This record gives sequence, structure tokens and C-alpha cells, in this order.
Amino acid sequence: MTGSSSDTTDRVVKEMALTPADFVRLLPRALDGWAYEVGPAGAAIGTAERGVTITLTEMPRRVITSLLSIELSQVEIAFHGLAPGEQKSFLERFDRTFQRGGG
Repeated sequence: MTGSSSDTTDRVVKEMALTPADFVRLLPRALDGWAYEVGPAGAAIGTAERGVTITLTEMPRRVITSLLSIELSQVEIAFHGLAPGEQKSFLERFDRTFQRGGG
């Protein structure tokens, strides 16, 4: 992440095993009461002056074997007017919400 003033937009880009339907279904759990709107390409959370914009872009499936493939999305999270500590807290909750099971 870069910058920390309200006129700076900090961005995080992730590649996630996530479908648009999964994103819409799980997003409310990640927001801890923040107001949000879901659109065709992602979500707007909070306000333009103090909030988060999430852009979801579908990517080609990752083929593991001939019988197994995983749907992927690129997720870009842009922060507007949030202090570094608030950004960190948001990302921790977002990551916990969308975490997949595993060893």
C-alpha cells in the first residue's frame, strides 16, 4: 500500500479463487456494518471520500488436472480516505471472510 492522506488512493490487487456469485454472497460478512452497493464489476463501500472500491475481474480458470479446475478472479481493492490502520483492519477482515479451507 502506498500513501496515507485522504487525497491518496491506496490499492491492493489479489488473485483469488472466487466467482462473482461467491463475492456477492460473502461480501456483507467482510464489511462489519459498512454501507455498500454491489454493481456488475464489484462494489462501492462507504463513501467516495471515505471508503473502499472493490473491482472484480474474472480470469481464465486455472486447470489443476484434467478433472479439476478452479475459477479465478482478480480483485482490486482501492482505499479512499482511510488511515493505514483502517486499511489493515479492513484487509484482515476481508481476507478472513474470503479464506478458503486448507491445510
